[in-house]
Amino acid sequence: MAVALPPGVTEQAMGRAIEAFARALGPDAVLTSEQDLREFRDPYAYVGWDEFTAGAVVMPSSVEDVRAVVRIANEHRVPLWTFGQGRNYTYGGPAPRVRGSVLVNLRRMDRVLEVNEELAYAVVEPGVRFFDLHDALRGHRLWPSVPDIGWGSVVGNTLEHGRGYTAQGDHASSVCGMEVVLPDGDVLRTGMGAMAGGTSWHVNQRGFGPSPDGLFMQSNFGIVTKMGVWLMPQPEVYLSCFARVPDDAAVAALADALRGLMLEGVIRNYPLLGQGVGIGDDEGTAAVGEASHWALRFALYGRRAVVDAQYAAVEAAFADVPGLELSRRTYAGHDLSGVTNHDDKVQCGIPGMELMERFEEPYGEATGHLDLSPVSPATGREVVAMVERLRTLYGDHGIPYVAGLIFSARSVLHITTTFFDTRDEAQTRRVYDAYGHLVRALAAEGYGLYRTNLMYMDLVAEQFDFNDHAQRRFNETLKDALDPNGILSPGKQGIWPRHLRPAR
Repeated sequence: MAVALPPGVTEQAMGRAIEAFARALGPDAVLTSEQDLREFRDPYAYVGWDEFTAGAVVMPSSVEDVRAVVRIANEHRVPLWTFGQGRNYTYGGPAPRVRGSVLVNLRRMDRVLEVNEELAYAVVEPGVRFFDLHDALRGHRLWPSVPDIGWGSVVGNTLEHGRGYTAQGDHASSVCGMEVVLPDGDVLRTGMGAMAGGTSWHVNQRGFGPSPDGLFMQSNFGIVTKMGVWLMPQPEVYLSCFARVPDDAAVAALADALRGLMLEGVIRNYPLLGQGVGIGDDEGTAAVGEASHWALRFALYGRRAVVDAQYAAVEAAFADVPGLELSRRTYAGHDLSGVTNHDDKVQCGIPGMELMERFEEPYGEATGHLDLSPVSPATGREVVAMVERLRTLYGDHGIPYVAGLIFSARSVLHITTTFFDTRDEAQTRRVYDAYGHLVRALAAEGYGLYRTNLMYMDLVAEQFDFNDHAQRRFNETLKDALDPNGILSPGKQGIWPRHLRPAR
């Protein structure tokens, strides 16, 4: 099979680049065979599609290796596509937006560089998984924040605005200090790290002047090689709490009560309200999409007297929610040995793979799932309106509505999931086509997505159209200034370098 080539790159140029990568990193750090590249395709695309096929994979082990990769890519005008673990399967996994790109696989950069218990932070490289960070914190009185599936990169998830479920669950808000290799190979440290020998890099999020950290999230402006992440101090008591309501009619009252508790600071974590995803199912026996009721998980943390008072406040706030059933499980913060249920684990920073196993039930390992993730305000009225709209839109395509709603105090991420057999091209195509229809329909009513699959990055970016797409024009101005050769992740989040914009 011939090597997949990016637009405008000849076979000779790609060959020279691959040879240069091998000289710089060592031949074992460069993959080009069809068998090796098969691991790095979009795992939830139809098995016969090759639109997002990589041309090669390089595996740097250090910041200097990353700089060498960037230098060679500029010299040969070969596009790169970067990932930490590439496990974000529902959004494309490790596959590149531009066919033939060279994947920069950062899994070998997998060190937890520092754990500071006094100030509750860690410093990690991009190949560090949530499992690895959790293991590094053993013996420390600190908890990480983890998403529902624990095999992903801490840095990668954070840069994609990922969420976890402890008090530090908004991962992007818990970043403090980055090291970034820029498209020209220069190295930038953000915040207080811009001062050589500074003492406050990972404890103060802003430095002097503009704070560029956010520019490296969901972008193609640099490769993050180190990141400080804030952690949660181990509490005296942890309550894993659950509420259940029978139908949509109770969701508005539940959402309003939940919002009030979060704004007051009674609930400090990031609750998940789900239908058909098995929340609160002790035995883990409910199949995805099976339940018709709504289930909420949330957590309380702190000193025992405080947590008891908080739980009483929750009971009072939920008293008027129709048909609500409330329960809790109590753990000592220093002893989590009895925490085995998935919902309990993720709310105290223990990573696992249980949800992935459940999501593979429909078609085994061939199961794909595509997440559509619009955002709404956190009022009960808006939450129910979005639920009803999504249920109708999915119903128009004959697709069941399965959802997990992640709450913050002011907004809600409506993460809806569609399952399909990746061996069935017609079924897979139907799901992807429906996705595009839903993006447009939601945008017409003012609702945008917070992240998306490779195939729909341009479409989703197109919906952010205020003032003739001022945001896109701003991003393209930055892209042209920072990356004039357009070598870093072209097309990511709909941000294209100048030479590829006409094709867009």
